[in-house]
Amino acid sequence: MSDEGGVEMTSRRRLLSAPAPPLDGEDLLGEILVRISPLPSSLPRAAAVSKLWERVATDPGFRRRFFAHHRKPPVLGIFEKFGRDLVFSSILDPPDRIPRGRFSLRPGVPEHEASFNHWTLLACRHGRVLTIGTFSHSTLLVFDPISRDRHYVPVPMDFRRHLCNVRGTVLCAAGDGEGHVHGDCHSSPFKVVLVGTRSHEEPAMACVYSSETGVWGHVVSTAEPCGAPVSRFPCTLIGSALYWWLNDSEDAIFEFDLDVQRLAVVRRPMFAGIGSSCIRIIRAEGGGVGFAVLLYPSFQLWGRKVSSDGVATWMLQRTVNMHEVIGLPSGIETRNEAIVGYSEDADVVLISVSTKQEHSAFIVQLDSMQSRELNRSFLEHSYHPFAYFYTAGTAKA
Repeated sequence: MSDEGGVEMTSRRRLLSAPAPPLDGEDLLGEILVRISPLPSSLPRAAAVSKLWERVATDPGFRRRFFAHHRKPPVLGIFEKFGRDLVFSSILDPPDRIPRGRFSLRPGVPEHEASFNHWTLLACRHGRVLTIGTFSHSTLLVFDPISRDRHYVPVPMDFRRHLCNVRGTVLCAAGDGEGHVHGDCHSSPFKVVLVGTRSHEEPAMACVYSSETGVWGHVVSTAEPCGAPVSRFPCTLIGSALYWWLNDSEDAIFEFDLDVQRLAVVRRPMFAGIGSSCIRIIRAEGGGVGFAVLLYPSFQLWGRKVSSDGVATWMLQRTVNMHEVIGLPSGIETRNEAIVGYSEDADVVLISVSTKQEHSAFIVQLDSMQSRELNRSFLEHSYHPFAYFYTAGTAKA
C-alpha cells in the first residue's frame, strides 16, 4: 500500500472517530425543548437548568415555534361565577396547578361598580373572559387573566332597549391565518360579538365590536324570526362562524358567519329524549360543525357534510363506549351525567358522571379519546374552560 493510501485511511479513521457535537448547541437544544409538554411549569423548569437553557427557553422566536409545534393549548382550569366573583379553578395537578386567586376577579371598578352589582359570565376564549352587567345590559367587561387588564365596552343601544335575551362571546381578531396560534393571544386585538332576540316572533340581531377601532359595526338581523331564545351555553367557534344552541327548539341552532356578516337559523339532527346538558356543538372530524352527544355509556360524535349543490347532511361519525374511555366499571349505575364544558382550541370536553356513591368529573380529548379524572365535581351544567399556553410566573400579581 502506498504512503498516500495510508494517509487516506488514517484520515478516514479520524473522521469516523470524531466526537459528536455537544448536546447543548442552541439549535439542537431548541429542537429538544420544543417537544416538551406545554404545561405551565415545563419551560420554567427547563430554563432553570443552565444559562444556555434559559436563553433558549425564553427566546421569543423559540416560544413562537413552541406554540406552533403543540398547536392545542392545555386547559388550565375553568371560570365560573360564584356570588359576585369571577372564580378560576385549576384542573391541573402540582407543580402545574395555578392558585385560584391568580386569575379570579370581582368585576367592576368604582366608575362601573353599579353596572356589575349583577352580572353574567358570557364567554371565555383565546385568553380573555367576557361578562355583561345584567342590571341594565349597558356595559361589557373583557378581562385578560394573564395581564389582569380590564376593557369596558358600552353595549349598543339597540341591545339595551329592545332585547330581552342577550348572549355574546369574545375572540382573537388575528384569526387562524399567517401562522397565528390561539393560546397566546393576550397581546392581539380582539372582537366582541353580541347576539340577541326580542321575542320568538321577531328576527334575531347580532353586532361585532373591534378593539382596533373601538367601535361597533352595523347590526345584522335574521331574515326570519328566530323562533326560540338563544341558550346561555357558551357558543362554539368553527372557522369563521359562531354557533349557539337554541332553547325550546327540536331541530335548529343559531349561526353567525363573521366573514359575510350573515345571521341564520340552521337545521340540526333531532336528539329525541336527550337533554341539552348532554349535547354540545363541537368542531367535527374534518373541521365542520358537529355535535357531541352523551347518552351514557354511549358517546356519539356527529358531523355535517355539505354537497357541491349546497345540500347539508348530518352523519353519525363515531360512537364510543365511555366505560372504556373514563374507566368506570361497566355495570355501574349512573345518574345525572352531562357535558359541562367544551374548548374548541384544546379539542376537549368536560364530562360529569354521578353514581349512587359519588360525583366524578373527567376531561376527554376528542381526537384520541384519552381521558383524565379531575379532582373535583361539577354541580352545574355549564362551565367555561380556559385553554392557554401559560408559563408559570408570567401573570401580574
